[in-house]
Amino acid sequence: MKHTMKLFEIGLKQILKDGMLLVMVPAPFLAGLFFKLALPLINTILTDKFAFSITAWYGIADGMLIALTPMFTAMISAFLLLEERDEGLNAFYQITPAQGYSYLTARVGLPMLWAFAITIIVLAAFNLSALSPVDIISGALIGSLTGIFLAMMVASIAGNRVEGLAVSKLMGISFIGLILIWFIPAPYSYLMAFLPSFWIGKIMMDGTHFFSLIAGLICCLLWIGFFTRYFLKHQNN
Repeated sequence: MKHTMKLFEIGLKQILKDGMLLVMVPAPFLAGLFFKLALPLINTILTDKFAFSITAWYGIADGMLIALTPMFTAMISAFLLLEERDEGLNAFYQITPAQGYSYLTARVGLPMLWAFAITIIVLAAFNLSALSPVDIISGALIGSLTGIFLAMMVASIAGNRVEGLAVSKLMGISFIGLILIWFIPAPYSYLMAFLPSFWIGKIMMDGTHFFSLIAGLICCLLWIGFFTRYFLKHQNN
């Protein structure tokens, strides 16, 4: 654990020196503030001009906020992993006690604990659809695990930081399940159940139910397991 915390501290210092990564730290609060101020204003304009309200879809915005908050942390973690690969530091860590899962815990696991807490704070402050504390915690849990999956996906697919910028665009595709569940009726919407964002959308739409929470967690863990194995195998080759 001492080695893991040391690696985590090194990562924090790298973030403070990198402007691109540093700007992602306050991004969840800026996104939350934008949603909180802009969407009610847009709704007022649409209601006055066209007698059309978007309040029924506020849950999509809250779901996006749940997904975006850990996604910013996932990008930071993925770029740190790729930067250390570019510099050859990952090979050095492989011959130290801070290798394998200990290394990934420092670079991805601990940051996502922070993302989990921040997601709860952001949702509590900026949610639009009157989410219950249980919904906020459930969504934050699935969202944070989704962040681990996305970080490992980018770090596994991209060969370097430049490729990581391109691969990170795939993170946006992962939101499809969250959005389309509102417009595609069941049972057809369950075709997207392999996406963790689908289960975030399910919680935003119907509230937290045991099945949705467990299914979302299992979905995340399967993706995390797949890309973590791929990453570690690639690291060792």
